[in-house]
Amino acid sequence: MFFKRTKSEVETSSNALDPSYIARDTSFEGNIICDGEIHIDGMVRGIVRAHTCLIDAHGEILGELTAEHIFIRGRMIGPVTGTHVNIQAGAHVEGNVTNETISIENGAYVYGSMRQGGLAEVQPAPVAPVQHEPFMPMKASPNAEDVVDNVRLIKTAKP
Repeated sequence: MFFKRTKSEVETSSNALDPSYIARDTSFEGNIICDGEIHIDGMVRGIVRAHTCLIDAHGEILGELTAEHIFIRGRMIGPVTGTHVNIQAGAHVEGNVTNETISIENGAYVYGSMRQGGLAEVQPAPVAPVQHEPFMPMKASPNAEDVVDNVRLIKTAKP
């Protein structure tokens, strides 16, 4: 009739981390920190830090990328730091790449320096949380009443 899952199958499937997605029609500005895998098919402007990052064919990062495993099919403008970097055919990378291992396929465009080192040698600065000031209503200037009076005078002075 119906198939029953054992308890261990349910636990392992719920514990597995699904990748995070930035969809093709999405534009994001800010910093992304992901403990697992992230797929970017939209546009990100900022810093991306993840365990695994895939910039898909329509994806674009304008900023900094740091990850253990990096797969670039789209566009990356800015520094790239990763343990294993794979730049695939059709990719467009402008920026310095720091890596332990790198693979660049024919048909990829790369403009920048390559440096072997990886994550252990280059520790990026921690991402500071963005702090916004609380909303404060605007205060009227001390001369606001004078301005209002002058406007009334101008309106009444018109012929």
